[in-house]
Amino acid sequence: MEVLTRDLFTCQMCTRSEYRTNLLVCDHIKPHRGDETLFWDMSNLQCVCKSCHDKHKQRDEQGSLHMRGVWD
Repeated sequence: MEVLTRDLFTCQMCTRSEYRTNLLVCDHIKPHRGDETLFWDMSNLQCVCKSCHDKHKQRDEQGSLHMRGVWD
């Protein structure tokens, strides 16, 4: 909730404001790949709408499947 509030409930990808929090996602900018420090780093978190997350972010993550499990 802190990230959504900080970002004024506005998707950082499409800039659409959304006050229905069930349509927002707190997203990691840089994949944490198990790094707890990066996982909890507030500067690595952003508010994105579910539509952008499911469309753009998931496409990016699917493209990096070969990196899954790589922690270095």
